[in-house]
Amino acid sequence: MKLAHLGLLVVALMNPAATVVQDRRVALFSFEDTSCGAWARSQPDEVVRAQYLHWFSGFVSGYNFGNPSNQVPLSAMPNPDTVALYVDKFCRENPLLPFVSAAFQLVRDTRERQNSSKGSPSRK
Repeated sequence: MKLAHLGLLVVALMNPAATVVQDRRVALFSFEDTSCGAWARSQPDEVVRAQYLHWFSGFVSGYNFGNPSNQVPLSAMPNPDTVALYVDKFCRENPLLPFVSAAFQLVRDTRERQNSSKGSPSRK
């Protein structure tokens, strides 16, 4: 029964949407309410928050599929707690943007961090 409830919740929350990223509209398969308010309200609800966090992982996987020569390595992807903190910060700084817009910045930041670690000399 719990699994059926979860499935219905996923279907109810998923929605094709568009978000603006650096003056470009990007079509996303996302949630019905992608406001930073929805993100904030999800904090005490483990099921909804887990769905949101899994969406971020799926977004990065989709990015990797679309950019095979410019991937975000799985080892570089932050853990779910860190992603949640990242989105919290994104929403504090951009309260009028959809929280899913944080995914674009997450990819950029993760790739930059990964690229800068490749270019720096290794410590011994």
